[in-house]
Amino acid sequence: MTELRSQRLRRVNHQGDALRLGMNWTEEDLAKPQILVDSAYGMGHPGTFHFRPLIEEVSNGVFEAGGKPGVFYASDICDGVAQAHRGMSYSLVSRDVQAAMVEIHALGHPHDGMVLISGNDKSVPAHLIAIARCDLPAIHLPGGTQMNAPNYVTSDQLWGMGAAVERGELPHADLELHQKGACPTCGACQFMGSASTGQVLSEALGLALPGTALIPSPLTRHLRVARYTGKQILELVARDIRPSKILTREAFENAITLHAAVGGSTNSLLHLPAIAREAGVDVTIDDFDRIHRRVPVLANAKTTGRYPVEYLWYAGGVPAVMLEIREFLHLDCLTVTGKTLGENLDEIEKSTFFFETRGYLANVQVDRHEIIRPREDPFGPEGGVAVLRGNLAPGGAVIKHFSVPKEMHVHVGPARVFDTEDRAVEALINREVKPGDVAVIRYEGPKANGMPEMYYATAIIAASKELSATCAVVTDGRYSGAAKGPAVGHVTPEALDGGPIGLVEEGDLIEINVPERRLALVGTNGRHLTEEQTAHLLEERRSRWERPKPRHARGILSLYSRVAASPSDGAYLA
Repeated sequence: MTELRSQRLRRVNHQGDALRLGMNWTEEDLAKPQILVDSAYGMGHPGTFHFRPLIEEVSNGVFEAGGKPGVFYASDICDGVAQAHRGMSYSLVSRDVQAAMVEIHALGHPHDGMVLISGNDKSVPAHLIAIARCDLPAIHLPGGTQMNAPNYVTSDQLWGMGAAVERGELPHADLELHQKGACPTCGACQFMGSASTGQVLSEALGLALPGTALIPSPLTRHLRVARYTGKQILELVARDIRPSKILTREAFENAITLHAAVGGSTNSLLHLPAIAREAGVDVTIDDFDRIHRRVPVLANAKTTGRYPVEYLWYAGGVPAVMLEIREFLHLDCLTVTGKTLGENLDEIEKSTFFFETRGYLANVQVDRHEIIRPREDPFGPEGGVAVLRGNLAPGGAVIKHFSVPKEMHVHVGPARVFDTEDRAVEALINREVKPGDVAVIRYEGPKANGMPEMYYATAIIAASKELSATCAVVTDGRYSGAAKGPAVGHVTPEALDGGPIGLVEEGDLIEINVPERRLALVGTNGRHLTEEQTAHLLEERRSRWERPKPRHARGILSLYSRVAASPSDGAYLA
């Protein structure tokens, strides 16, 4: 057996043993495999606040299997809490900072393996980046989901209600009533947003144990899974099964396939390429477009669908979705069970897992095929995401077309141009944006402003019967996983980098064409132009364009503005 990293480092660091004994370690503990138990535990949001019992149970499992756990924390921030103020600019970059902290904990100390616990928008991709980067034997434990709220209200619906209150269309008491009930327990929010999508991707990659994504967090099963995870990491250490053996090109294709089947968040197009980069695998946004064209949406989950994500787990979770699309998966991929994906699926079919989960659906009298649709009767004929290109986005842009009304799949409208999200939201609340308009929100990319979500703007449009099927948003920022409607984001290059989106003027005609995967400026002042005329117009405007001064002169956002990669590459700290 290969000598453990922890024991090899003990021989060269004569101070380390003394320091550990000073923390009430025993001499026997020093000789055990050292397992990092790192989590996003903190008081930032309900998605991490319940982690202490999970940390304890993982630690118990490590002890029972003969290891010594070392508990560390690097908490995250919540996109929902950060919305609508400058805090949202910190959200995306926090992913890379958190990944760096886990890397420091893992490699700065003599650990032999690690269990990482997270369940939300930036903490899950941060942990998956760290797992790929550190390449120690590792298991990700998903943080689970909330129970659904009364009347199936989800917290993302509060934005439309808030806008209605500001207009005087809804009593403030009604907003308060729903605020009190929208998050009844801890866990990820009850829709297929970035948090739930990240948990699905973790299991699809083979880094989380089968059936562990999206467990409703109040269930004691979550605690039992945590203890088993603590035991299983010692098996991976003993067999030297590292992420580099799991995170293959085929594993990432499996993850994109599941992303399509569950109608996953557009934020995944930022995260998976960044994770793959650490694993030495080239994943691009075009891989999403290619795979989404052939894999149907099966999950009837909010916000596009009808049911809360809690019910998706009751219907059989990720394993049930995988079995429906088995023909699209690489079944020979290794996973953290030490077995292949195909072997895992065979075992879970023979186990009591589906009997246990689907019994909850019997309680509410919902058929499982309503939630995870059969392959021959999908919720949508192809995956939810498309990558658009054209003279406005030569490097690509992203749209979740599955949530876009059919009549908006091809749309040409006049541009309403806003250089900040705040100004766009103000215009939307004041009804300055009219049916048919294309709201262009720019200078919100990674280098300009940390690439915040434009969720408030899309939520106002989605809540308006007048605008929801007639008005689009185009931005070099990004969107919440809960966003729906004709919202095009991740426009690359971003405006601050001299991207063509920075050259758009009020009244220009903007074309969004999902079937032909095109995003383009096609005219101005109500008059269509030829491609040659449009190219000349953009060239003339570029000669007059001046790069704005950086919005952030100090701190992490200043660093991010100088070194961030493009959204099409993952927007990572280069």
